[in-house]
Amino acid sequence: MSQQSSVIERHSRSRIRAREWLVAISAGATLAFTAWGLGGVQMWTLHVLLGGGLLTMSLAVFKVRLSRFPYFSLSRQSLRRLISWPPFWFSFLFLLYLLIGALNPSAEVVRDERGWWVEAVRAPVATWLPSSVRSDYQPMNAWRVLASFVAAFTLIWGLWAGLTRRKPVLLVLWCLLLSGAGMGLVAILQYLTDAKEVLWTFPSSNERFWGSFFYRNQGAAYLNLILVASGVLFFYHAKRAREFAKSGGPHFLCFVFFALTAASIGLALSRGGILFGGILTVSFLVLLAIFGLQSIFHSRSFWLCIIPVIILGLGASLAVSYIDFDAIEERFGDIGETIETADRDARTISTQATWEMTQDRLALGWGAGSFRYIFPMYQLNYLEIYYRYYHKKKGWVGRRIYNYAHNDVVQFIAEYGAVGSGLVLLTLLWILFSAFRIFSFAAFFLLVGFSTSMSHAFFDFIFNSPAYWMAFLALLVASSKLLQLEAARRT
Repeated sequence: MSQQSSVIERHSRSRIRAREWLVAISAGATLAFTAWGLGGVQMWTLHVLLGGGLLTMSLAVFKVRLSRFPYFSLSRQSLRRLISWPPFWFSFLFLLYLLIGALNPSAEVVRDERGWWVEAVRAPVATWLPSSVRSDYQPMNAWRVLASFVAAFTLIWGLWAGLTRRKPVLLVLWCLLLSGAGMGLVAILQYLTDAKEVLWTFPSSNERFWGSFFYRNQGAAYLNLILVASGVLFFYHAKRAREFAKSGGPHFLCFVFFALTAASIGLALSRGGILFGGILTVSFLVLLAIFGLQSIFHSRSFWLCIIPVIILGLGASLAVSYIDFDAIEERFGDIGETIETADRDARTISTQATWEMTQDRLALGWGAGSFRYIFPMYQLNYLEIYYRYYHKKKGWVGRRIYNYAHNDVVQFIAEYGAVGSGLVLLTLLWILFSAFRIFSFAAFFLLVGFSTSMSHAFFDFIFNSPAYWMAFLALLVASSKLLQLEAARRT
Protein backbone atom coordinates (compact mmCIF):
# COMPACT_ATOMS: atom_id res chain seq x y z
CA MET A 1 0.00 0.00 0.00
CA SER A 2 2.83 2.39 0.87
CA GLN A 3 4.61 1.57 -2.42
CA GLN A 4 1.44 2.37 -4.35
CA SER A 5 1.12 5.68 -2.47
CA SER A 6 4.72 6.47 -3.31
CA VAL A 7 4.10 5.81 -7.01
CA ILE A 8 0.99 8.02 -6.96
CA GLU A 9 2.96 10.79 -5.20
CA ARG A 10 5.79 10.64 -7.75
CA HIS A 11 3.24 10.68 -10.57
CA SER A 12 1.53 13.73 -9.04
CA ARG A 13 4.85 15.55 -8.70
CA SER A 14 5.76 14.83 -12.32
CA ARG A 15 2.34 16.07 -13.45
CA ILE A 16 2.80 19.31 -11.50
CA ARG A 17 6.29 19.67 -12.93
CA ALA A 18 4.95 19.30 -16.47
CA ARG A 19 2.38 22.03 -15.84
CA GLU A 20 5.11 24.28 -14.46
CA TRP A 21 7.11 23.84 -17.63
CA LEU A 22 4.03 24.74 -19.68
CA VAL A 23 3.59 27.91 -17.60
CA ALA A 24 7.27 28.77 -18.05
CA ILE A 25 7.16 28.11 -21.81
CA SER A 26 4.04 30.26 -22.22
CA ALA A 27 5.50 33.09 -20.14
CA GLY A 28 8.88 32.84 -21.84
CA ALA A 29 7.34 32.93 -25.31
CA THR A 30 5.22 35.95 -24.34
CA LEU A 31 8.27 37.78 -23.00
CA ALA A 32 10.24 36.87 -26.11
CA PHE A 33 7.47 38.50 -28.16
CA THR A 34 7.84 41.73 -26.17
CA ALA A 35 11.22 42.15 -27.86
CA TRP A 36 9.77 41.75 -31.35
CA GLY A 37 6.16 42.92 -31.02
CA LEU A 38 6.70 46.50 -32.24
CA GLY A 39 6.42 47.81 -28.69
CA GLY A 40 2.88 46.44 -28.42
CA VAL A 41 1.51 49.68 -29.88
CA GLN A 42 -0.21 48.10 -32.86
CA MET A 43 -3.54 46.48 -32.13
CA TRP A 44 -2.61 42.95 -33.21
CA THR A 45 0.60 42.95 -31.17
CA LEU A 46 -1.26 44.12 -28.07
CA HIS A 47 -3.75 41.29 -28.50
CA VAL A 48 -0.94 38.74 -28.87
CA LEU A 49 0.50 39.96 -25.56
CA LEU A 50 -2.97 39.77 -24.00
CA GLY A 51 -3.38 36.19 -25.24
CA GLY A 52 0.03 35.26 -23.84
CA GLY A 53 -0.80 36.69 -20.43
CA LEU A 54 -4.19 34.97 -20.26
CA LEU A 55 -2.72 31.65 -21.42
CA THR A 56 0.03 31.78 -18.79
CA MET A 57 -2.53 32.53 -16.08
CA SER A 58 -4.83 29.73 -17.27
CA LEU A 59 -2.05 27.15 -17.33
CA ALA A 60 -1.08 28.16 -13.79
CA VAL A 61 -4.48 27.86 -12.15
CA PHE A 62 -6.16 25.10 -14.18
CA LYS A 63 -5.28 21.43 -14.23
CA VAL A 64 -6.08 19.38 -17.32
CA ARG A 65 -6.84 15.69 -17.04
CA LEU A 66 -7.08 13.73 -20.24
CA SER A 67 -9.39 10.72 -20.38
CA ARG A 68 -12.15 10.20 -22.92
CA PHE A 69 -12.84 13.95 -22.70
CA PRO A 70 -10.54 16.68 -21.38
CA TYR A 71 -11.40 17.63 -17.82
CA PHE A 72 -10.46 20.97 -16.32
CA SER A 73 -10.21 21.67 -12.61
CA LEU A 74 -8.77 24.44 -10.48
CA SER A 75 -5.40 23.96 -8.82
CA ARG A 76 -5.94 24.73 -5.15
CA GLN A 77 -2.21 25.07 -4.50
CA SER A 78 -1.81 27.66 -7.28
CA LEU A 79 -4.87 29.59 -6.17
CA ARG A 80 -3.65 29.55 -2.57
CA ARG A 81 -0.28 30.99 -3.64
CA LEU A 82 -2.01 33.65 -5.70
CA ILE A 83 -4.58 34.88 -3.19
CA SER A 84 -1.97 34.97 -0.42
CA TRP A 85 0.22 37.27 -2.54
CA PRO A 86 -0.58 40.96 -1.73
CA PRO A 87 0.43 42.29 -5.20
CA PHE A 88 -2.35 40.15 -6.68
CA TRP A 89 -4.96 42.05 -4.69
CA PHE A 90 -3.40 45.46 -5.42
CA SER A 91 -3.30 44.76 -9.15
CA PHE A 92 -6.74 43.12 -9.16
CA LEU A 93 -8.27 46.16 -7.46
CA PHE A 94 -6.55 48.38 -10.03
CA LEU A 95 -8.07 46.38 -12.89
CA LEU A 96 -11.46 46.68 -11.22
CA TYR A 97 -10.80 50.42 -10.89
CA LEU A 98 -10.10 50.65 -14.65
CA LEU A 99 -13.18 48.57 -15.49
CA ILE A 100 -15.47 50.86 -13.48
CA GLY A 101 -13.93 53.87 -15.24
CA ALA A 102 -14.42 52.31 -18.68
CA LEU A 103 -18.10 51.63 -17.89
CA ASN A 104 -18.60 55.12 -16.47
CA PRO A 105 -17.52 57.73 -19.07
CA SER A 106 -18.04 61.35 -18.05
CA ALA A 107 -16.93 62.85 -21.37
CA GLU A 108 -16.85 61.82 -25.01
CA VAL A 109 -14.89 62.69 -28.13
CA VAL A 110 -17.05 64.31 -30.84
CA ARG A 111 -15.91 64.52 -34.46
CA ASP A 112 -17.13 66.23 -37.62
CA GLU A 113 -15.62 67.88 -40.70
CA ARG A 114 -14.09 70.59 -38.49
CA GLY A 115 -12.10 68.13 -36.40
CA TRP A 116 -12.66 66.72 -32.92
CA TRP A 117 -13.34 68.03 -29.43
CA VAL A 118 -14.44 66.75 -26.03
CA GLU A 119 -17.89 67.26 -24.54
CA ALA A 120 -19.06 66.41 -21.03
CA VAL A 121 -21.72 63.71 -20.71
CA ARG A 122 -23.69 62.36 -17.80
CA ALA A 123 -21.84 59.51 -16.11
CA PRO A 124 -24.05 56.40 -16.50
CA VAL A 125 -23.08 54.87 -13.13
CA ALA A 126 -22.14 57.60 -10.64
CA THR A 127 -20.17 60.83 -10.64
CA TRP A 128 -18.22 59.87 -7.51
CA LEU A 129 -16.79 56.71 -9.14
CA PRO A 130 -13.79 56.50 -11.52
CA SER A 131 -14.68 57.71 -15.00
CA SER A 132 -13.16 57.95 -18.47
CA VAL A 133 -13.48 59.59 -21.87
CA ARG A 134 -15.66 57.73 -24.38
CA SER A 135 -13.64 57.35 -27.58
CA ASP A 136 -12.58 54.75 -30.14
CA TYR A 137 -10.51 51.68 -29.28
CA GLN A 138 -8.18 52.78 -32.06
CA PRO A 139 -6.20 54.92 -31.40
CA MET A 140 -6.90 54.95 -27.64
CA ASN A 141 -9.59 54.57 -25.03
CA ALA A 142 -10.07 53.11 -21.55
CA TRP A 143 -10.76 49.61 -22.90
CA ARG A 144 -7.47 49.53 -24.76
CA VAL A 145 -5.58 50.58 -21.64
CA LEU A 146 -7.46 47.92 -19.68
CA ALA A 147 -6.37 45.28 -22.22
CA SER A 148 -2.74 46.33 -21.78
CA PHE A 149 -2.88 46.07 -17.99
CA VAL A 150 -4.78 42.77 -18.09
CA ALA A 151 -2.04 41.36 -20.35
CA ALA A 152 0.73 42.39 -17.94
CA PHE A 153 -1.02 41.47 -14.69
CA THR A 154 -2.29 38.06 -15.81
CA LEU A 155 1.24 37.22 -16.92
CA ILE A 156 2.74 37.99 -13.52
CA TRP A 157 -0.15 36.26 -11.75
CA GLY A 158 0.61 33.14 -13.76
CA LEU A 159 4.32 33.41 -13.00
CA TRP A 160 3.76 33.72 -9.27
CA ALA A 161 1.02 31.10 -8.95
CA GLY A 162 2.37 28.57 -11.42
CA LEU A 163 6.12 28.43 -10.75
CA THR A 164 7.59 26.88 -7.61
CA ARG A 165 10.99 25.70 -8.87
CA ARG A 166 14.08 27.57 -9.96
CA LYS A 167 14.63 25.96 -13.37
CA PRO A 168 11.27 27.06 -14.87
CA VAL A 169 11.83 30.57 -13.50
CA LEU A 170 15.30 30.61 -15.04
CA LEU A 171 13.79 29.55 -18.37
CA VAL A 172 11.52 32.59 -18.29
CA LEU A 173 14.37 34.98 -17.49
CA TRP A 174 16.64 33.49 -20.13
CA CYS A 175 13.89 33.79 -22.75
CA LEU A 176 13.69 37.51 -21.94
CA LEU A 177 17.47 37.91 -22.01
CA LEU A 178 18.06 36.00 -25.25
CA SER A 179 15.24 37.66 -27.17
CA GLY A 180 16.12 41.12 -25.87
CA ALA A 181 19.82 40.78 -26.67
CA GLY A 182 18.86 39.44 -30.10
CA MET A 183 16.71 42.50 -30.67
CA GLY A 184 19.63 44.69 -29.64
CA LEU A 185 21.82 42.95 -32.24
CA VAL A 186 19.16 43.39 -34.93
CA ALA A 187 18.96 47.08 -34.02
CA ILE A 188 22.71 47.38 -34.63
CA LEU A 189 22.35 45.63 -37.99
CA GLN A 190 19.52 48.01 -38.94
CA TYR A 191 21.77 50.91 -38.02
CA LEU A 192 24.70 49.58 -40.07
CA THR A 193 22.48 48.88 -43.11
CA ASP A 194 20.68 52.23 -42.83
CA ALA A 195 17.28 50.53 -42.65
CA LYS A 196 14.29 52.69 -43.55
CA GLU A 197 11.64 50.46 -41.99
CA VAL A 198 11.29 48.79 -38.60
CA LEU A 199 12.71 45.26 -38.88
CA TRP A 200 13.14 46.08 -42.59
CA THR A 201 9.39 45.44 -42.95
CA PHE A 202 7.11 47.83 -41.07
CA PRO A 203 6.90 51.46 -42.26
CA SER A 204 7.40 54.03 -39.50
CA SER A 205 6.28 57.65 -39.39
CA ASN A 206 9.13 58.19 -36.92
CA GLU A 207 12.49 57.86 -38.64
CA ARG A 208 14.28 57.54 -35.27
CA PHE A 209 13.18 53.99 -34.51
CA TRP A 210 15.38 51.40 -32.83
CA GLY A 211 15.14 47.65 -33.19
CA SER A 212 11.48 46.64 -33.12
CA PHE A 213 10.37 49.87 -31.42
CA PHE A 214 9.00 52.76 -33.48
CA TYR A 215 10.36 55.20 -30.89
CA ARG A 216 14.06 54.90 -30.11
CA ASN A 217 13.71 56.10 -26.50
CA GLN A 218 11.38 53.19 -25.78
CA GLY A 219 13.70 50.79 -27.62
CA ALA A 220 16.72 51.93 -25.63
CA ALA A 221 14.70 51.77 -22.39
CA TYR A 222 13.70 48.20 -23.20
CA LEU A 223 17.36 47.31 -23.77
CA ASN A 224 18.13 48.77 -20.34
CA LEU A 225 15.76 46.12 -18.96
CA ILE A 226 17.88 43.54 -20.76
CA LEU A 227 20.94 44.96 -18.99
CA VAL A 228 19.13 44.40 -15.70
CA ALA A 229 18.17 40.84 -16.68
CA SER A 230 21.74 40.01 -17.71
CA GLY A 231 23.13 41.49 -14.48
CA VAL A 232 20.67 39.62 -12.25
CA LEU A 233 21.36 36.34 -14.02
CA PHE A 234 25.11 36.94 -13.96
CA PHE A 235 25.28 37.40 -10.20
CA TYR A 236 22.90 34.50 -9.61
CA HIS A 237 24.90 32.05 -11.74
CA ALA A 238 28.31 33.41 -10.67
CA LYS A 239 27.42 32.98 -7.01
CA ARG A 240 26.33 29.39 -7.57
CA ALA A 241 29.50 28.70 -9.56
CA ARG A 242 31.56 30.04 -6.67
CA GLU A 243 29.64 27.99 -4.10
CA PHE A 244 30.09 24.77 -6.05
CA ALA A 245 33.66 25.62 -7.20
CA LYS A 246 32.78 25.29 -10.87
CA SER A 247 35.18 26.42 -13.57
CA GLY A 248 32.46 27.71 -15.89
CA GLY A 249 28.85 28.67 -16.02
CA PRO A 250 26.13 30.60 -17.84
CA HIS A 251 27.33 33.86 -16.30
CA PHE A 252 29.99 34.04 -19.04
CA LEU A 253 27.19 34.39 -21.59
CA CYS A 254 25.60 37.11 -19.49
CA PHE A 255 28.76 39.19 -19.96
CA VAL A 256 28.58 38.82 -23.72
CA PHE A 257 24.91 39.82 -23.78
CA PHE A 258 25.56 42.73 -21.41
CA ALA A 259 28.30 44.15 -23.66
CA LEU A 260 26.24 43.61 -26.82
CA THR A 261 23.19 45.29 -25.33
CA ALA A 262 25.21 48.21 -23.96
CA ALA A 263 26.70 48.77 -27.44
CA SER A 264 23.22 48.80 -28.96
CA ILE A 265 22.05 51.39 -26.41
CA GLY A 266 25.04 53.59 -27.21
CA LEU A 267 24.29 53.46 -30.92
CA ALA A 268 20.63 54.34 -30.37
CA LEU A 269 21.61 57.92 -29.42
CA SER A 270 18.75 58.08 -26.93
CA ARG A 271 19.79 60.51 -24.21
CA GLY A 272 17.66 58.84 -21.55
CA GLY A 273 18.71 55.38 -22.68
CA ILE A 274 22.41 56.27 -22.62
CA LEU A 275 22.18 58.10 -19.28
CA PHE A 276 20.39 55.33 -17.39
CA GLY A 277 22.21 52.60 -19.29
CA GLY A 278 25.45 54.22 -18.14
CA ILE A 279 24.22 54.18 -14.54
CA LEU A 280 23.39 50.48 -14.88
CA THR A 281 26.79 49.73 -16.42
CA VAL A 282 28.73 51.59 -13.72
CA SER A 283 26.66 49.94 -10.97
CA PHE A 284 27.27 46.54 -12.50
CA LEU A 285 31.03 47.12 -12.66
CA VAL A 286 31.14 48.33 -9.05
CA LEU A 287 29.21 45.28 -7.85
CA LEU A 288 31.44 43.08 -9.98
CA ALA A 289 34.55 44.55 -8.34
CA ILE A 290 33.11 43.88 -4.87
CA PHE A 291 32.15 40.36 -5.93
CA GLY A 292 35.69 39.83 -7.20
CA LEU A 293 37.21 41.00 -3.92
CA GLN A 294 35.02 38.53 -2.08
CA SER A 295 36.22 35.81 -4.43
CA ILE A 296 39.83 36.32 -3.36
CA PHE A 297 39.01 34.03 -0.45
CA HIS A 298 37.94 31.35 -2.94
CA SER A 299 41.14 30.45 -4.77
CA ARG A 300 39.44 28.74 -7.74
CA SER A 301 36.46 31.02 -8.04
CA PHE A 302 38.64 34.15 -8.13
CA TRP A 303 39.54 33.32 -11.70
CA LEU A 304 35.86 32.93 -12.51
CA CYS A 305 35.61 36.69 -12.03
CA ILE A 306 38.84 37.63 -13.79
CA ILE A 307 38.04 35.75 -17.01
CA PRO A 308 34.62 37.43 -17.47
CA VAL A 309 36.27 40.83 -16.88
CA ILE A 310 38.61 40.08 -19.79
CA ILE A 311 35.64 39.05 -21.90
CA LEU A 312 33.79 42.22 -20.97
CA GLY A 313 36.86 44.28 -21.78
CA LEU A 314 37.06 42.75 -25.23
CA GLY A 315 33.35 43.31 -25.75
CA ALA A 316 33.64 46.90 -24.54
CA SER A 317 36.54 47.60 -26.91
CA LEU A 318 34.46 46.21 -29.77
CA ALA A 319 31.54 48.40 -28.74
CA VAL A 320 33.78 51.48 -28.59
CA SER A 321 34.92 50.88 -32.16
CA TYR A 322 31.32 51.10 -33.42
CA ILE A 323 29.80 53.79 -31.17
CA ASP A 324 29.96 57.33 -32.51
CA PHE A 325 30.90 59.25 -29.37
CA ASP A 326 30.94 62.55 -31.26
CA ALA A 327 27.30 61.95 -32.16
CA ILE A 328 26.52 61.19 -28.50
CA GLU A 329 28.24 64.40 -27.40
CA GLU A 330 26.29 66.36 -30.00
CA ARG A 331 23.07 64.64 -28.92
CA PHE A 332 23.54 65.64 -25.29
CA GLY A 333 24.73 69.14 -26.21
CA ASP A 334 25.97 71.58 -23.60
CA ILE A 335 24.87 69.99 -20.32
CA GLY A 336 25.33 73.23 -18.37
CA GLU A 337 23.15 75.15 -20.81
CA THR A 338 20.57 72.36 -20.73
CA ILE A 339 20.33 72.63 -16.95
CA GLU A 340 20.06 76.42 -17.04
CA THR A 341 17.25 76.34 -19.63
CA ALA A 342 15.43 73.32 -18.16
CA ASP A 343 12.47 75.45 -17.10
CA ARG A 344 11.95 76.46 -20.76
CA ASP A 345 12.25 72.91 -22.12
CA ALA A 346 9.12 71.59 -23.86
CA ARG A 347 9.04 68.47 -21.69
CA THR A 348 9.28 70.51 -18.51
CA ILE A 349 6.44 72.75 -19.65
CA SER A 350 4.29 69.79 -20.72
CA THR A 351 4.89 68.22 -17.30
CA GLN A 352 3.77 71.46 -15.64
CA ALA A 353 0.62 71.52 -17.79
CA THR A 354 -0.05 67.85 -17.01
CA TRP A 355 0.31 68.55 -13.30
CA GLU A 356 -2.28 71.32 -13.60
CA MET A 357 -4.53 68.78 -15.32
CA THR A 358 -3.85 66.35 -12.48
CA GLN A 359 -4.86 68.72 -9.71
CA ASP A 360 -8.35 69.20 -11.12
CA ARG A 361 -9.08 65.49 -10.52
CA LEU A 362 -6.35 64.45 -8.14
CA ALA A 363 -8.22 61.68 -6.33
CA LEU A 364 -9.66 59.61 -9.18
CA GLY A 365 -8.03 61.05 -12.29
CA TRP A 366 -9.52 61.75 -15.71
CA GLY A 367 -9.61 58.09 -16.71
CA ALA A 368 -7.46 55.57 -18.52
CA GLY A 369 -6.39 56.68 -22.00
CA SER A 370 -7.83 60.17 -21.49
CA PHE A 371 -4.60 62.19 -21.64
CA ARG A 372 -4.52 62.89 -25.39
CA TYR A 373 -8.12 64.13 -25.28
CA ILE A 374 -8.05 66.26 -22.11
CA PHE A 375 -4.50 67.67 -22.25
CA PRO A 376 -5.15 70.19 -25.11
CA MET A 377 -7.39 72.23 -22.77
CA TYR A 378 -4.38 72.75 -20.46
CA GLN A 379 -1.84 72.86 -23.27
CA LEU A 380 -3.58 75.97 -24.59
CA ASN A 381 -2.31 77.89 -21.55
CA TYR A 382 1.27 77.44 -22.81
CA LEU A 383 1.60 78.73 -26.37
CA GLU A 384 5.21 77.55 -26.64
CA ILE A 385 4.03 73.92 -26.52
CA TYR A 386 0.58 74.43 -28.07
CA TYR A 387 2.01 75.60 -31.40
CA ARG A 388 4.90 74.16 -33.36
CA TYR A 389 6.83 77.40 -33.83
CA TYR A 390 6.54 81.19 -33.95
CA HIS A 391 6.72 82.98 -37.30
CA LYS A 392 7.73 86.66 -37.29
CA LYS A 393 4.98 87.65 -39.74
CA LYS A 394 2.32 84.95 -39.23
CA GLY A 395 2.70 84.56 -35.46
CA TRP A 396 2.16 81.16 -33.86
CA VAL A 397 1.88 78.48 -36.53
CA GLY A 398 0.88 74.81 -36.47
CA ARG A 399 -0.67 72.74 -33.68
CA ARG A 400 1.64 70.44 -31.69
CA ILE A 401 0.07 67.09 -30.83
CA TYR A 402 0.79 65.44 -27.48
CA ASN A 403 -0.38 61.84 -27.22
CA TYR A 404 1.72 61.38 -24.08
CA ALA A 405 3.06 63.73 -21.44
CA HIS A 406 6.69 62.56 -21.79
CA ASN A 407 6.44 62.00 -18.04
CA ASP A 408 4.76 58.71 -17.15
CA VAL A 409 4.76 59.39 -13.41
CA VAL A 410 2.70 62.57 -13.70
CA GLN A 411 0.57 61.17 -16.52
CA PHE A 412 -0.30 58.10 -14.42
CA ILE A 413 -1.60 60.38 -11.66
CA ALA A 414 -3.47 62.50 -14.22
CA GLU A 415 -5.24 59.48 -15.71
CA TYR A 416 -5.60 57.12 -12.74
CA GLY A 417 -5.60 59.59 -9.87
CA ALA A 418 -3.94 59.16 -6.51
CA VAL A 419 -6.06 56.08 -5.79
CA GLY A 420 -5.25 54.15 -8.96
CA SER A 421 -1.60 55.22 -9.07
CA GLY A 422 -1.25 54.24 -5.41
CA LEU A 423 -2.44 50.71 -6.19
CA VAL A 424 0.11 50.40 -9.00
CA LEU A 425 2.90 51.72 -6.78
CA LEU A 426 2.01 49.30 -3.98
CA THR A 427 2.12 46.44 -6.48
CA LEU A 428 5.58 47.41 -7.69
CA LEU A 429 7.11 48.08 -4.29
CA TRP A 430 5.80 44.86 -2.72
CA ILE A 431 7.22 42.81 -5.61
CA LEU A 432 10.56 44.57 -5.41
CA PHE A 433 11.16 44.32 -1.68
CA SER A 434 10.03 40.70 -1.54
CA ALA A 435 13.28 39.95 -3.38
CA PHE A 436 15.30 40.99 -0.32
CA ARG A 437 14.77 37.91 1.84
CA ILE A 438 18.55 37.79 2.10
CA PHE A 439 21.07 40.28 0.76
CA SER A 440 22.51 39.36 -2.63
CA PHE A 441 24.24 41.14 -5.48
CA ALA A 442 21.43 40.12 -7.82
CA ALA A 443 18.77 41.69 -5.56
CA PHE A 444 20.75 44.90 -5.20
CA PHE A 445 21.23 45.18 -8.96
CA LEU A 446 17.50 44.57 -9.42
CA LEU A 447 16.90 47.52 -7.09
CA VAL A 448 19.22 49.67 -9.22
CA GLY A 449 17.33 48.58 -12.32
CA PHE A 450 13.98 49.44 -10.76
CA SER A 451 15.27 52.88 -9.73
CA THR A 452 16.60 53.67 -13.20
CA SER A 453 13.32 52.58 -14.84
CA MET A 454 11.26 54.78 -12.52
CA SER A 455 13.66 57.69 -13.06
CA HIS A 456 13.56 57.23 -16.84
CA ALA A 457 9.74 57.17 -16.73
CA PHE A 458 9.85 60.63 -15.18
CA PHE A 459 11.37 61.99 -18.42
CA ASP A 460 9.64 59.88 -21.06
CA PHE A 461 6.62 57.69 -21.82
CA ILE A 462 8.25 54.25 -21.63
CA PHE A 463 5.50 52.77 -19.42
CA ASN A 464 2.99 53.56 -22.16
CA SER A 465 4.62 50.89 -24.31
CA PRO A 466 2.69 47.67 -23.52
CA ALA A 467 5.75 45.57 -24.42
CA TYR A 468 8.01 47.51 -22.07
CA TRP A 469 5.46 47.51 -19.24
CA MET A 470 4.92 43.75 -19.51
CA ALA A 471 8.66 43.02 -19.63
CA PHE A 472 9.29 45.38 -16.71
CA LEU A 473 6.71 43.71 -14.48
CA ALA A 474 7.67 40.17 -15.49
CA LEU A 475 11.36 40.86 -14.88
CA LEU A 476 10.56 42.12 -11.38
CA VAL A 477 8.33 39.15 -10.54
CA ALA A 478 10.52 36.43 -12.07
CA SER A 479 13.68 37.83 -10.46
CA SER A 480 11.94 38.17 -7.10
CA LYS A 481 10.61 34.62 -7.39
CA LEU A 482 14.04 33.25 -8.27
CA LEU A 483 15.73 35.04 -5.39
CA GLN A 484 13.09 33.89 -2.91
CA LEU A 485 13.48 30.28 -4.06
CA GLU A 486 17.24 30.61 -3.74
CA ALA A 487 16.87 32.05 -0.23
CA ALA A 488 14.58 29.15 0.72
CA ARG A 489 17.17 26.68 -0.58
CA ARG A 490 19.92 28.26 1.50
CA THR A 491 17.84 28.21 4.66
